[in-house]
Amino acid sequence: MMTVVIVCIALSVGAFEIGYLVVYALGLPGIRSLKELYLEPLDIGFLVTSVIVGVTIASIIAVRIAKRILRPLRSVEQALRSIAKGDLSARAVQDDHAPREAAGLIDDFNTMAQRLEQASRNISTWNAQIAHELRTPLTILSGRLQGVVDGVFAPDERLIGTLMVQVESLKRLVEDLRVVSLADSGRLDLQVARISPTEVSRALIDLVGPRLTEAGFTVSYEGDAGEALLDASRLRQALLALIENARVHALPGQLDVRTRLTDDQVTFAVADDGPGLPDDFVPRAFGQFERAEVSKARRGSGLGLSVVKAIAIAHGGDACYRRLNGRSTFILDLPRWGCPPSA
Repeated sequence: MMTVVIVCIALSVGAFEIGYLVVYALGLPGIRSLKELYLEPLDIGFLVTSVIVGVTIASIIAVRIAKRILRPLRSVEQALRSIAKGDLSARAVQDDHAPREAAGLIDDFNTMAQRLEQASRNISTWNAQIAHELRTPLTILSGRLQGVVDGVFAPDERLIGTLMVQVESLKRLVEDLRVVSLADSGRLDLQVARISPTEVSRALIDLVGPRLTEAGFTVSYEGDAGEALLDASRLRQALLALIENARVHALPGQLDVRTRLTDDQVTFAVADDGPGLPDDFVPRAFGQFERAEVSKARRGSGLGLSVVKAIAIAHGGDACYRRLNGRSTFILDLPRWGCPPSA
């Protein structure tokens, strides 16, 4: 800025001199002699004083502007160094006097740092949760098989059935992890086709009906006739997750499953007799590895509802929980014709 001030003053003086010289050369009235173009000592004094005053003012303004710009940039620099050293909780400090652009940079940086920290925390949580969920079935399988090898257990039908239950549990956990991972990366592909949502739902209920009856549930189903463009396999997976969620966590009683079709929407609802979700848990009910139970005897992997949410979003829909008519209701909303049919 000091240089700009000096250059501007020099250009101004030079412009005047050149202008008067042109006037003299053209013989226009106003300049009678070239000596009038020479700077007098007083003129030089005024010029030097103007330069000093201008440079001083420019220096003060430049320093203040530089401080306003550099303070937030230094804060971002320090936070970046801390993050590079592994401290993902580092944040840049907002300055009330910073320019709007610098303030926006700090906000964007802090948002990025927060997401980076959350992603790191999620990875740690995922590793711990996956290890916890895999440990139980693998321990049972390893123990039973070792018992067979040592001759403690006889490889009869009952033992094989127990092992198959653990294998199915592992298969379901792996598939749930796969769906959630693909959804997080935006690569959960759908194989949509014209299907009857009611027929798919009824066939699934017929399949799991005996297991629900054994658990003490009475199942009722109502569905509207009609077709929709949906992925039948993913739809069955989502509905099975909702039904299993009710079987594992709800009180034995009436379990109502409904399928409603409108011109542009397909709605699936699974309602049970509670006890329902705590109010403070509802916003994170569809999160990964989330459970409402606090006790050590946790049931389920905590991935069921997140799988439902992932499948709903992949279809362009959504999933939610509501308390309707005193009953706990999980709702899956999907666009009826939202996805193009697969080739």
